[in-house]
Amino acid sequence: MQFQKQFRPRAVLLHLVAFALLLLPACERQNDRVSGTIEVDEVRVAPRFGGRVSKIHVQEGDTLTAGTVIAELEAPELRARRELAIAQMDTAERDVEAFAAQLKFMRADAQRQQELLKSSAVSSNEAERAMSVANAQEKTLAAAQSRVAQTKAQLEEIAAQLEEMKVVAPSDSVLEILSVRVGDVLPPNREVATLLLPDRLWVRVYIPQPWLGHIRLQEEVRVRVDSFPDEEFRGVIEQIARQAEFTPRNVQTVEDRIRQVFGVKIRLENRDDKLRAGMSADITFPNVPKD
Repeated sequence: MQFQKQFRPRAVLLHLVAFALLLLPACERQNDRVSGTIEVDEVRVAPRFGGRVSKIHVQEGDTLTAGTVIAELEAPELRARRELAIAQMDTAERDVEAFAAQLKFMRADAQRQQELLKSSAVSSNEAERAMSVANAQEKTLAAAQSRVAQTKAQLEEIAAQLEEMKVVAPSDSVLEILSVRVGDVLPPNREVATLLLPDRLWVRVYIPQPWLGHIRLQEEVRVRVDSFPDEEFRGVIEQIARQAEFTPRNVQTVEDRIRQVFGVKIRLENRDDKLRAGMSADITFPNVPKD
């Protein structure tokens, strides 16, 4: 059975449109303007030490300030270690006081024995014995002082670990994802929450190679979004890629290789908290030549 092909103008037109879309660059470009999608910096917070989640103080979507406690963990073994270290510290400090008092007495006795030795009131052996006892006591005191220092270091380490049981926001942020619930047992460095930094918005766009000579780092650009069509926002060029990309990326003909683009990262000023991650943004470079 044979089928006769029919000429369909509409199908041909659709194929031509699809082919033309494939040849579009990674971002839409019009004269001195390019488009991209706004993104936001994220912070993932986690405790450096493990424990059980005992309290959660915030909810997803909350606006946090620096130092806000997100969640608290508990680790009973840490508190037990701290109590033991405090008891050891008290004992070591009392030993230092006692050994220091004994050393003072022994040094005075050794000095007295040396004076008596000059008048032959005591033998040299007795004088040397008194000096040896004083020297041994000095080493005993040094060992006790070392135990105090070690115990103090342990207490500081435990205090740091207990402080890590509170997971806090490192800066002003918005709680995007809360990854734990009360009762969860977390290993060290397990993510507790993902925070968005609304003041750290940016957009990456791609510009043609000829534009490179007309832009520079820290240069201001103009930004517009569809949500506020009559308002213009400020952006600053923060990064210019040093390596070109070819668009479209899946085509490797000689003609397409000529169309090189460079990624440019624009830091955005989020005035009045109007901009959001995911918005499409049009970036206008003031000094590039218009087509």
